[in-house]
Order: sequence, then C-alpha cells, then structure tokens
Amino acid sequence: MIFLYFIATAIVLGVINALLKEYLGLSNQVPFEIFMGLVLIVTGIWTKLTAEDYYIDEEGRKKYLDIVNDLFFIKMKTWGLILPSIGVGLIIYGVIK
Repeated sequence: MIFLYFIATAIVLGVINALLKEYLGLSNQVPFEIFMGLVLIVTGIWTKLTAEDYYIDEEGRKKYLDIVNDLFFIKMKTWGLILPSIGVGLIIYGVIK
C-alpha cells in the first residue's frame, strides 16, 4: 500500500504544482528534493492514519482486524514514522543545497 500511496501523492502534488504554476504564475523554484520531501511526509501521514483496520460491532465497540500489514518486515505504523522523517531530511537537504 505504501507504493500506491506514494504514487498517488506524487501525482496529486505534481498536478497541484502545475496548476499553481499555470494559474497563479508561481515560478518553479522548488528543488526536486523539497518536492519529494513533501511527498514522503504526506505519504507517511496517510500510511500512519490507515495502518490499523477496525470495524464497529453490533454493540458499538471498535474491533481491530488482525491483518498482515507490513513492508520488508516493518509494520505500517512504523513506516508512518519513518517516511516523514526521511521527508524532513530531504527538505532540509534541499534548503541547504
């Protein structure tokens, strides 16, 4: 799911960037590292929010589903913390560069 989230986020942010550039006349001065950092931050937040699946039973209580939800033996909840950290690092690198 992370790859799907990453691709969808990159496409949406790319379209938003193109629309801002075309309609508002904003120049494309954002380095690629900063763009990818933003994509990773949004992907990480999206992954963190959707890491746990649950349903509401008949009595109104949350029941968590036990599903295998990991990538490279790392749980999705952890990827939700790793990806924004990498994204922040890329943004810092893009600013310093």
